[in-house]
Amino acid sequence: MNKIIKKLIPMLTVCAIAGVVLAIMAPYGTHVFSPLYRFLYWTGLSLAGGLGASVVDLLAFLFKKNLGKWQIALAQSVTSTLAVSTIILIMAILTYGMPSMKGFALTMFYVWVIAAIITFIGALLNGQKQAREAPPNRAALYERLPPHLRSADIYALAAEDHYVRVITSKGDELVLMRLTDAVKETAPLKGLSPHRSWWVAEAGVEKIKKSEILLRSDQTAPISRTGMKLVRGAGWV
Repeated sequence: MNKIIKKLIPMLTVCAIAGVVLAIMAPYGTHVFSPLYRFLYWTGLSLAGGLGASVVDLLAFLFKKNLGKWQIALAQSVTSTLAVSTIILIMAILTYGMPSMKGFALTMFYVWVIAAIITFIGALLNGQKQAREAPPNRAALYERLPPHLRSADIYALAAEDHYVRVITSKGDELVLMRLTDAVKETAPLKGLSPHRSWWVAEAGVEKIKKSEILLRSDQTAPISRTGMKLVRGAGWV
């Protein structure tokens, strides 16, 4: 929940800035309003859109859904549009009466265009920020994981058909790639392959059993005869 609050502040800041820019540009005929009214109008709608967009983060957190940054941006543009359009509809009813369905649908489309531009630019800037903040010598495999797993410790990799399950300290994620390629992208992490379909990081080992490795995530990785030699050679037992 703290992560959502931390993300909400910069989002609302961006929305406030967007409101100022829109007040200056005065799109969709709002140039007829006074500067103060335009500022209050666009800033208020932008903040409402920001709160609407934050619903996506809240729902993803509650239902533990792992969404990519572009999926999040698209979903945010929709929830933001619903929030802003609701306010516009209420204002229109109070001022002019019930608008026509066609006119309101067109207004929703215009609102979505603005929301999509803001959310997709936000996703792009957020991705660049994460890239700048990435520590040196970071495993390239992290870039294939969703944002909420990029700060986790990688414990193990397991081949599943054409996918590789990346087991981390914060959960698992399936990545479409070969295990051999995934192992190459774990460098500079230390680890070994105790089984032909597994790779285990040294940091992910909780305990070595007779024929398997107990990971810190409480999952187990099998150890083959050849793998046991590697495990012993690495000093894990």
